[in-house]
Parts: sequence; structure tokens; C-alpha cells
Amino acid sequence: MPTRTVLYVEDDAVNAMLMQGIVELRPGCELHVARTGAEAREFVAGRPVDLLLCDLRLPDVAGDALLAELRASGLSPAVPALLVTAESEELTAQLARDGGFDGYWTKPLDVAATLASLEHWLAGR
Repeated sequence: MPTRTVLYVEDDAVNAMLMQGIVELRPGCELHVARTGAEAREFVAGRPVDLLLCDLRLPDVAGDALLAELRASGLSPAVPALLVTAESEELTAQLARDGGFDGYWTKPLDVAATLASLEHWLAGR
């Protein structure tokens, strides 16, 4: 199985550690964490990404604006992008749609559900 690269744009260290633990449960998958939009831009410019996970509120840019920038600068529309935020589920669904995301995960994350969703989004990539 080829290694899948997941980029998680998240400035909170605890959330990043939790996601690292979840991704480690999926063989053949490696997580890279960018703590700012600038770090995410640099990562995407230098490496292919199989899945983008993005917090809504980052220190230097809003998650939806970052996704638009990444798409405009070459992140393929074939790469799924998920909004990961602590907003209410109803608000998150709307924010994800409006922001161009393919889906969303609401914090706090349910480990089993997140792992199953991770499998779904990486299937066929």
C-alpha cells in the first residue's frame, strides 16, 4: 500500500497530537502538521498531498481563505479538503459548503468515527 500524505493545518498542539494518534492507527498514512497558513503553503508547494485537513481559525489566515489560496496555487481539486473545527455541527456544515471544503469533522473528534472517515476520504487515492 503506498504511503498517503495527510496535511493537517492546526495551531493547537493538543488537537495536532490527537490527530497524530488517529492517523497512526491507519497503516500507510503519514500526518504532517502545519501550524500556520504560511507553513501549509510551503508544504503544499513542495510535496503532493492526498488529504487536507484544515482548522477554521488559524493565527494568520481563515481556513476557508487558505483553502482558496492553496487551490489557486496548484492544490488539485481532486485532493479532498475537510474543515476541522469546534463550531456547532450545523454551523460547521454551512461553513464547509461555503468555504469550498469537501466535508468536515467537528471537534472534539470521535476517534472511531474519524478513523472511519479518514479511510473513506483516502480510499481510491
